[in-house]
Amino acid sequence: MRLRTTEIDRDVTPLGVLTLERDETDAGEVGHQVALDGAFLMATHGAHSERALAPIAHSRRRGLAEGLSVLVGGLGAGHTLRAALDLPGVRRVVVAEIGAKVVAWNRDHFAEANGRAVFDPRVTIEIADLAEVVARSVGRFDLLLLDVDNGPGWLAAPGNARLYDRAGVLACRRALAPGGVVAVWSPCRNPGFFETFRGVFPDAEEVDTRPWANEVNEPADVVYVGGD
Repeated sequence: MRLRTTEIDRDVTPLGVLTLERDETDAGEVGHQVALDGAFLMATHGAHSERALAPIAHSRRRGLAEGLSVLVGGLGAGHTLRAALDLPGVRRVVVAEIGAKVVAWNRDHFAEANGRAVFDPRVTIEIADLAEVVARSVGRFDLLLLDVDNGPGWLAAPGNARLYDRAGVLACRRALAPGGVVAVWSPCRNPGFFETFRGVFPDAEEVDTRPWANEVNEPADVVYVGGD
């Protein structure tokens, strides 16, 4: 089955050039994907682990059961946002997204794939660097869901390294309300990051997302999760 890919839009961001592509097969199946400077970054399909990020974090929360505030780092194709909105007790979700057109693409192209997540009245989108949002959010969030790179080991931009060193993980912990949880998506195990993460969150876990997969050939992504 052949796949045809057509570029339909692009956005120049502080991280580089984001390109929106439409994928279509001979069978008429249509999807979208986004590349950063030519490297794959996100897609409307194959997103079981992005959806798993929110419930994994929520299951380890020890704080309030209602009125929860969530920070989603990286809007992407809206899968993590959709999953966060579907959690019980969520009152508001702040999304930190550095690419303004990614928001427009969610409205115009990804809405069917993510259940019109950006239109939910509980959602506030900040066009901003995630690290800056975290730094000014002390004690603000019950859940921090981070997926702004292809994992800690494959950065969308060199500056994002500050999210994954000890100072960055400590900033995430300071942004948590009592009993809050941080979850970080990765496409594979990253022992170095896990050591850093566990240095801040001694109860940290490395969670295999395959139990959330819909198809047997979906990749074995990982979520690093730790609580306050």
